Amino acid sequence: MHPILSDKNKLFVYLVVWGGIGILSGFIISYFNGLQAQYSIALALPMMLIYGEVNLSAWYLCRAFPIERTSLGKVILIASVSVVIISSLWTLLGWGIKNAIEQFFSVTLSPLPLNQSLLIVFITGIPLFLFSLAVSYLIAAFERTKESDNAAYEARLLAQHAELKALRMQIDPHFLFNSLNSISALTTTNPELARTMTTTLADFFRKSLSYGVKETIPLKEELSLLNHYLDIEKIRFGKRLRVEEQIEPETLSDHVPPLLLQPLVENAIKHGISDSIDGGKIVIATQKKNDRLFITVENSVEDNMPKKKGAGMGMEIVRKRLQTIYGNDGDLKTIVNGNTFQVIIFLPTSLKK
Repeated sequence: MHPILSDKNKLFVYLVVWGGIGILSGFIISYFNGLQAQYSIALALPMMLIYGEVNLSAWYLCRAFPIERTSLGKVILIASVSVVIISSLWTLLGWGIKNAIEQFFSVTLSPLPLNQSLLIVFITGIPLFLFSLAVSYLIAAFERTKESDNAAYEARLLAQHAELKALRMQIDPHFLFNSLNSISALTTTNPELARTMTTTLADFFRKSLSYGVKETIPLKEELSLLNHYLDIEKIRFGKRLRVEEQIEPETLSDHVPPLLLQPLVENAIKHGISDSIDGGKIVIATQKKNDRLFITVENSVEDNMPKKKGAGMGMEIVRKRLQTIYGNDGDLKTIVNGNTFQVIIFLPTSLKK
């Protein structure tokens, strides 16, 4: 639909502009013809308002014959034919309004012969319509650029969602495989704990599925989901796994992608605690700084501990998710400090999806 006709406010402003042109034209006619202003305005105002409406047809011409798909010669031909037809109709309309005013008020609106008066009206209509046509082509070009930008943006969103879905599909099977291995190991040594772990695992997946359909969730819910996972691992490792949280209360309302921390904690357990006789401690800390949310997952490591196969896969998945969602505003860094290994992720603070 026409961008002006589809918006009442734009249409009102458009008519006000043409009405202003009509009143100004009336004063000009009054000055040169020595008429009282009300008679010349009575002629010019309705003519300009009607011509303004007629000139809206230029939009449909430029949409039907876009410059990028129509030869320049054809555009010029169409514009020439259109301006002759429309200006002729406008001249005929002006002649009718002129006769009606002259007969009703018994005045002469123009001292010039009729053919000269009509020629002036015809010539005046040509640049007005051509100007409207040029503006319509500019608006159409802007609309096409906007449509192209929107299409490109939607394509980027679809690609982003596809990539995030692929990354999530890597997380879930990997975690399920490790959990089932843990349950399998417990079935022979402690069947009761195996049953408890199975129930806890079911609760974890039930909750993770409800969060998985969301793009982001509050950090408070993410930590609650993480605690369900840790409950599973605490059944497996017992006192060998110790967890400490250093959570700043003001960070709990910030939103993060769901299941962001579980791969990092799983990595800390697998590569830092599972092979240690005495186990170890995992520290989860959060803080806000300069409109960014920092989350740290720290675990103890033993000297000369061999590197396991698959180390870093969970961290790489988290890094890709952050970069896909936040671009340069989200990333993951690792720091080795003595017998501790730290993973620090940062992302923009956000209170809603």
